[in-house]
Amino acid sequence: MRKNIFFRNDQGQVGIGTLIIFIAMVLVAAIAAAVLIQTSGVLQQKAQSTGTEAIQEVSGNVVIETVIGTRTNSTALNLVQYDLTVKVAAGAGMIDLGQTIITVKNKDSTTALSHGTIANATCFSTAEIRDADDSYTSSTFVINSGDLVKISINATAAGIETAPREDVSFTLTPESGTPVRIGVTTPNSYGIQTVVSLFPVEV
Repeated sequence: MRKNIFFRNDQGQVGIGTLIIFIAMVLVAAIAAAVLIQTSGVLQQKAQSTGTEAIQEVSGNVVIETVIGTRTNSTALNLVQYDLTVKVAAGAGMIDLGQTIITVKNKDSTTALSHGTIANATCFSTAEIRDADDSYTSSTFVINSGDLVKISINATAAGIETAPREDVSFTLTPESGTPVRIGVTTPNSYGIQTVVSLFPVEV
């Protein structure tokens, strides 16, 4: 009697399974690549933005050259006005004084002042001393390398008058860049001077 012998061949099923796994791996790799490309693009944009802001922060400093206090007369007790001479730090770009905030602090109060046409209780004023390229005008208060500008603060109106032996500080916060702070102590006596040099200190 003749027997029929059947053989089971699973090679086709194994091939199909391998193909499915391969396709799945390709899809996963494609999705992962798309996510990585998108993420790298976002990170690149953030890195460029951060780098630009960092450069502005580092290179946007103001240098305070002098600080002068003024009395109304030789017998007045307090300084009623402060005049700061400022310039742009070496390597810095343009700075808009119109967007700068100055915070003045003495033993009694702290006052934040913005730019204005006259110095009063809420504003400081500026005046050009040296400006070779005319970047500073009556409507555009921009300074750059080589410029020198006087900032005037009405101490009486702002409530920040100072008597002898008192501390007063000035913090200039530009629109972009690191805030610059300077602290001074008034002399032991103003003598008969109506104009007193607070910084640099006279010896």
